[in-house]
Amino acid sequence: MLGVLLYVNPEHYWFMPKCPFKLLTGFDCPGCGMQRAIHAALQGEFRRAISYNYYLLFAGPYAFSLLVFWFMPSSQAKTKFGIILNNKYLIYSYLVSYFVWLFVRNYFGL
Repeated sequence: MLGVLLYVNPEHYWFMPKCPFKLLTGFDCPGCGMQRAIHAALQGEFRRAISYNYYLLFAGPYAFSLLVFWFMPSSQAKTKFGIILNNKYLIYSYLVSYFVWLFVRNYFGL
């Protein structure tokens, strides 16, 4: 998918996947704009990428950490890292932030 987003701007092609939440409700979900943001980031336009989805500044590091964890070889360090990433308070805070951002994004039109 990254290879496609490197060359194809999702704004200009009808065949790129659309957000089902937005299609059903008309509201932007916290992930809306992620394809455009990834495309812009791959083009080196980081300010534009952030403008498509501000939530990526908050959720991006956690998502990247999960990706790193997934590819880490089995070791004691991976076990400790997994305990941190799977902390219920961390997961709950991201879950709450997801719904807060859903409200804020649509209420203020961000």
